[in-house]
Amino acid sequence: MLPGENGKLRLTSAGAEPRADGAGPLAVDMGIAQWAFDKGQPAGFGTDTLPGSEVLFIPLRAPIRARGVLAVKANNRRLLRIPEQRQLLDTFAALIAIALERVHYVGVAQDALVRMESERLRNSLLAALSHDLRTPLTVLVGLAESLSLAKPPLAAAQAEIAAAMTDEAHRMSALVSNLLDMARIESGEVTLHLEWQPLEEVVGAAVRASRSMLQHHKLEVRLPRDLPLVRFDALLIERVLVNLLENAGKYTPAGSHVTLSAEVAGDRLRVNVADDGPGLPPGREEAVFQKFARGNPESATPGVGLGLAICRAIVAAHGGEISGRNRHGGGASFTFTLPLGMPPAAGLEAATSNG
Repeated sequence: MLPGENGKLRLTSAGAEPRADGAGPLAVDMGIAQWAFDKGQPAGFGTDTLPGSEVLFIPLRAPIRARGVLAVKANNRRLLRIPEQRQLLDTFAALIAIALERVHYVGVAQDALVRMESERLRNSLLAALSHDLRTPLTVLVGLAESLSLAKPPLAAAQAEIAAAMTDEAHRMSALVSNLLDMARIESGEVTLHLEWQPLEEVVGAAVRASRSMLQHHKLEVRLPRDLPLVRFDALLIERVLVNLLENAGKYTPAGSHVTLSAEVAGDRLRVNVADDGPGLPPGREEAVFQKFARGNPESATPGVGLGLAICRAIVAAHGGEISGRNRHGGGASFTFTLPLGMPPAAGLEAATSNG
């Protein structure tokens, strides 16, 4: 008898189906079998647990965990009382358990290999598509922007159409960039250019880049004056901040408040982007960081669900962590950390003072 996905035993031997009247080749009491499996102890005939049963239930205990139960009914039950015979039966049960565990982990290894290969092929396909689409999209963006400069000037309706084309071309270009960046990060092609630098400069660049997305929101930046220098890749951390700010602008209504703050917490720099919008769907606080996952799968807001996945990959490459949660007063809050370390100048001053 082997356990199913819910941990309940099921019969696997042909002709061993349980019968209410006890008839049949082997009348198995599934309740006793389940007890032996859950407790990891033998039960039934010749044991201290329900010895009145004609069947001996031996748990198949493998090195990791129990893999099932072996039910034995002897034609000559006297043999099961002989220690040598019982020891031999226990040895058989142990060998069966080890074999079942090996089969299980072979399946696990094969599934993991298939998932890894599928992920590799998907990343390769995304990278190829993104790379091939980048050039025509760049041309499309340029052509759309040039329409507004055409002579004679466009009529009002035509200008509105041209502006819509430009916006959609920029959005599509951003989506393709996200796909390409995700593929590069996961393939290990991105090299971190780590430098000791103030966070304020990167925050300023991210705020400027997110200005159009946050033009109808109230943005507040709270950065202490005494923030230390931190070693990070400015372009990549700016990308993290831009994604978080644009998400706040995209998924909250106009007029919402967005706050970007930072503080030192132990040996880490903690950066937070919070809003007072609808917040994250309950139970999906972690799922939103998966690739192609969105807070609300049925959302009408455009996107493919890569922004937060890219943020997590970048922050993890810096040795930090990122998480999201719902605020008590309403809204969503995303926090990521970066290790502080010891700036070279500080280390030099300490060495001089000690000398």
